Amino acid sequence: MVITLVPKNLAKEGSIFQYFAPAPECNVCNLKNVCHNLTPGSYYRIVKYREKEHKCFIHENDKVYTVEVKEEERRIMISKKLAKEGAKITYKRPDCDDYDCQFVSICVLSYMKDRSKIKVNNLLEGQCPRGFGLIEAKIE
Repeated sequence: MVITLVPKNLAKEGSIFQYFAPAPECNVCNLKNVCHNLTPGSYYRIVKYREKEHKCFIHENDKVYTVEVKEEERRIMISKKLAKEGAKITYKRPDCDDYDCQFVSICVLSYMKDRSKIKVNNLLEGQCPRGFGLIEAKIE
């Protein structure tokens, strides 16, 4: 388990969020090492809410709350041609501009770098609604 700080709207057991990166204002905060001890682009599930609040420069009501989180398996959209469980593949970012798509956060806006080496753990049900031949997968 990892202890971190989140804004009130996320501070509920079972909530899932994606961590991005620290804001520039965070550089002067004494709690930055607790808030930003997560991996950019990864998803986390809150497993315990601790009711301890702290002052914050950037979040609503100027507060964040202490929680315990567990990293969720990473999901991403990959080419169906390469989609085999257990396969080690080179990721290729799709050339798409549909920011209203239900998969945008794990496709166009994912933090996965183009040409990254990944291992496909499981194939999921999600498929690209625009016909780009992509399928949702859990990866390492």
